[in-house]
Amino acid sequence: MERTDILERTALAEVVDIAPAETEPGYALNIAMVYQDALTRKWATQVCDQVTRLAGKDAVHCPQWEISRLNDLCVLKDAILMTMVADVILVSIYDAEELPEDFRVWMDAWLARRYLPAGALIALISVPGELSARPKAARDYLRAVARKGRLDFLLRERRLPVTSRGYFLMEKAAEWTDPAASVLQEALSNEHES
Repeated sequence: MERTDILERTALAEVVDIAPAETEPGYALNIAMVYQDALTRKWATQVCDQVTRLAGKDAVHCPQWEISRLNDLCVLKDAILMTMVADVILVSIYDAEELPEDFRVWMDAWLARRYLPAGALIALISVPGELSARPKAARDYLRAVARKGRLDFLLRERRLPVTSRGYFLMEKAAEWTDPAASVLQEALSNEHES
């Protein structure tokens, strides 16, 4: 596992000829999941598990990467390739004024190469303190990424420590026409109710 500096990874992500990965055959829904640590992984995994229960184990493919591992060029390339063809990009992070550099490198790289006409970016953001007093940097950044990539944007925020559930903004999800979207909408609704 070779660690490269951020400038080298950024340059390589820009010039390396990355061919898009093929979507996994037989899967109705490909979800690319990126998380920050064990707590954010648990939350994202709950969403993937709920989708899998609704759609069926053989219908969902959900590769996942920890953000800190994106400093490895092989891991970064794999994450870029899979995200380029994902139906849903599921991001579970902590809100912060400055997002991790490895995360931004990954975002910029797949976004520049994504060619699918539809999809969704789901942001699960863990927020310290009161939700009403939160900074908006992560949310605004992810919303801008979704807009640039022509992706529907769904947001769920959770206050830390986790004592209550946040709410999904389901307005966009209600507009989806893709058959896989209805399964995802139901999973998100059920996850909110549990």
